[in-house]
Amino acid sequence: MALTNTSTMAGGIGKTVGDAVIAFNHVNVMYPLVTVKQAARGSNSVQFGDWTKLTSSNVTAATEATTTTAVAITSTARTATVSEHVIAATVSDLVQMGSGDDIAGEGGSALGNAVAAKLDSDVTTLGQSFSQTQSAAGTALALSHVFGSMRLLRAASAPFPYSLVLSPRQVWGPKGIIGLLHNAASATTDQSKPVAVMGNKGDEALAAGWVGSIGGFDVYWSDQINENVGSGGDAAGFAMSKGALGVGVGAEGLFRIRAERDEMLRATNYVATGFWGEIEIKDTFGVYILTDVS
Repeated sequence: MALTNTSTMAGGIGKTVGDAVIAFNHVNVMYPLVTVKQAARGSNSVQFGDWTKLTSSNVTAATEATTTTAVAITSTARTATVSEHVIAATVSDLVQMGSGDDIAGEGGSALGNAVAAKLDSDVTTLGQSFSQTQSAAGTALALSHVFGSMRLLRAASAPFPYSLVLSPRQVWGPKGIIGLLHNAASATTDQSKPVAVMGNKGDEALAAGWVGSIGGFDVYWSDQINENVGSGGDAAGFAMSKGALGVGVGAEGLFRIRAERDEMLRATNYVATGFWGEIEIKDTFGVYILTDVS
């Protein structure tokens, strides 16, 4: 059992310390972007309906007072089974007494942040399962991949809003989307204009280091996206409509953190637990965008 004792918490023992500096993950990216449904009490699963699309070919011209052939309205059940996602830490009483940090508050925040990062990791991994693709391993991101994704989602009649979810390198890397919006001048060009930008989006990228939307997509990034798929230096970004992925939440909520005394050990156990299950609901509402970021 890992124990947080006076050696592992040496940074805050017996000293007057300043504000704690905690390295938090960038989290809570995916939860607002997917379809969420809470399990009913007495159930550990959530069912989402994937309705089959009816098209114009299902509609026939008819003459007055004639019988029309009925079509079947079908749907497939997609089930997300809720499971536990747990991280725990045991903190000795000596650490509690000797630390200048707020162990319960700051430690609890760190544990909770890790659970939230796990949720993002689980959901972003589903983005790799979309059968529709733009780009491929070894290919740098291009604006044509963004618009190609838009074409596929519109063809599937996927409802808005659309989200473009990329890795950090797919946004800010040398082959990322920010680089597509401006071109730095080379040594042989006019240095009085060192950077050429692509309209308002190029200005936005240079001023803020970020673009909130592009090509009809709201842009998001997650550091939980795999940036080395197959050890090939490719990142597993994706585009989707909200109905593409689902998260089933436990009957008592998504998350909890509890403290438990262990007097024999003279310590307190802090346990953070997330209750969810993730599922792909409708494959055609998503597009896998694998691009080279090496």
